[in-house]
Amino acid sequence: MTGTYQVDAGNDVYTVVNDTTTYYWAVITGAATDEILGTLNAPGFAVDVLNRTDLGTKALPNGLYAITGYPSQAFPPASLPTNVNYVLSAPGYRDVSMSVTIPVNPVFPISPPTVPIPAMRLFPVRMQGCVLSSTTGQPVAGVLILSIDNPSPPPPSVHTNALRAPVCFAHASGAAVQAATIATVGSPLPLSQAVTGGDQILNLTSIAGLAVNSVVQLSYASGVRLEYGIVTSLGPGATPGTYQVSLTAPLNYSYPVSGTTVSAVTVTLTGTAATLSSDANIGDGVVLASQLFNQTVVLESGTPLEEVHVLGALTGTDGYYGLDGMGRVQQIFLQANSGSNPWVDWYIEYDLSVNIVDFQV
Repeated sequence: MTGTYQVDAGNDVYTVVNDTTTYYWAVITGAATDEILGTLNAPGFAVDVLNRTDLGTKALPNGLYAITGYPSQAFPPASLPTNVNYVLSAPGYRDVSMSVTIPVNPVFPISPPTVPIPAMRLFPVRMQGCVLSSTTGQPVAGVLILSIDNPSPPPPSVHTNALRAPVCFAHASGAAVQAATIATVGSPLPLSQAVTGGDQILNLTSIAGLAVNSVVQLSYASGVRLEYGIVTSLGPGATPGTYQVSLTAPLNYSYPVSGTTVSAVTVTLTGTAATLSSDANIGDGVVLASQLFNQTVVLESGTPLEEVHVLGALTGTDGYYGLDGMGRVQQIFLQANSGSNPWVDWYIEYDLSVNIVDFQV
């Protein structure tokens, strides 16, 4: 302290400081970006510091932000090094968790690490539409809508693969993804109770051919709705003659008892394993990979995060198809069936929960 002196007050003596200066600083500064567009434009962008009431925040819609406080009070030397954990959020975007280390003898402000880049990721949307005959104008059933590479320039090193059902686990960049063939084992295993989206248990009247780690296929409306599950346990059902089959992950869609086919299947990996070019979030219906696929794929085969997925959407008897979880890219190329059929170049409108994309074949 400087400028101190003593004051007598009766029988007491006080040491007095005339004045003191404190500093309220920006202790952490950073900038969030949009994963697809680069520049962020998000009214409502906010920063939430976790478990620290002594730190404030400032945030702008363009992604610039600061975490503020009194450095001497928030970070006394005896507490260093320490981490400040916080979350970036904005309407329409997934939250981004951040952590910044405050070192010994810090020089403020401190910037967050650039790896991984704190990019805000837009929530995925649904794409749906109708496929009509170019000659009759009538709906066409059984048409496969696949994501393809941009037909004009050479194929990119990152390929956009649209799945019929979104992923159920988060997968890291570099995780293995490989093509596979599917073969049905034995007879169908009828449902004894309808499946609701989010269920992780199947109620069946037979479990013939099933065991722990078996793969089951659920198909409705000739495969318009189709998912795979991996068995974790088998047990008796609530009523005599029924069985409960637990799966590693919840199912995305609902399946009625009537019209749904449940089958045990074998999965055989084919070709060379590719890798994910970017991480995948739960609910993503698009995976970015080092290879473009057009059939069934397995993510992280042989691990607790293993998933089996079929590529592309299929039209029903009414000619309609749907793809959920479409995101991660600004532009997607879709083709109705392969060969000479026309393809659609579509810029995903993330401000619309449903994008309508129709085809003629």
